Amino acid sequence: MRITKFTILLMLVSVFLVGSLQSQVKTKTTSYWKKPAAFTIEWNFSYSQPLPNMSGEMGEQFKFKNYGVKTGFGSQIYFKLTTDKKGRLRPYFTLGYDLFLNTDNTAAYIPANILNQWPQDSSVNTSVSGKSKMYLHNFSAAAGFEYAFYSKTKWTPYVNFDFGLNMLFGTYKQTPSSTGQEVSYTYKNAPRLGIGLGAGVNGRLTKNFGIAIGVKYKLPNLLLKDSKSSTEVNKMYINDKEDIALSPNLSKDRNMMYLQLYVGATFFIGKK
Repeated sequence: MRITKFTILLMLVSVFLVGSLQSQVKTKTTSYWKKPAAFTIEWNFSYSQPLPNMSGEMGEQFKFKNYGVKTGFGSQIYFKLTTDKKGRLRPYFTLGYDLFLNTDNTAAYIPANILNQWPQDSSVNTSVSGKSKMYLHNFSAAAGFEYAFYSKTKWTPYVNFDFGLNMLFGTYKQTPSSTGQEVSYTYKNAPRLGIGLGAGVNGRLTKNFGIAIGVKYKLPNLLLKDSKSSTEVNKMYINDKEDIALSPNLSKDRNMMYLQLYVGATFFIGKK
């Protein structure tokens, strides 16, 4: 078969056009990595590890040594606004919920099964055979600021800081072996102000979707600590402020603190 100069020229032009088209497609599909989103929504699921002064054995909460919890789980949502062209400065607002838990299958810590006064008289602060559970809740709302390290790849590391309101409350449940009946006791609502310090990375998988992985250190009751007594049946207070007149065990302020590990989905909206 005869190959003319025109055929050879046509083949060369075709190769050039195909290569050019492929290059344009590649640029188009990856260019969004280089253009930060104007607005980002991040929805995370977390595991939290309570740190000393918060974590402890079940019965220690009644002596104000800690809060009697061992582990925690939660979820948070972040609304982040990009304020500069490179996407480095991101003020944000966040809402979250954390649940802290502990169980003890050997003891119940309110022997009479009824609590008429809180704090309890230390002379009757003993345990009996049974089972007990602790649930400590924290609903939070905070405003913060994030700095992202500018990157032309799909991975963008960041650090952040926030300050906000934490609504703390809880439930202690016990089932003494003598009765086999579960009794619930309530920790009343305790509004506190606290901070969070974090670091993480966003991975942008498509134009509008990605993942987030990170860690956060939280102190939910840094401010507004308070301690007071209760004469309501089976009602208690968090009691995190020093008050030896109320109880000799309240010899100093009690800080809550925990380390939060999270993974979640990121939604990128618009472009800067």
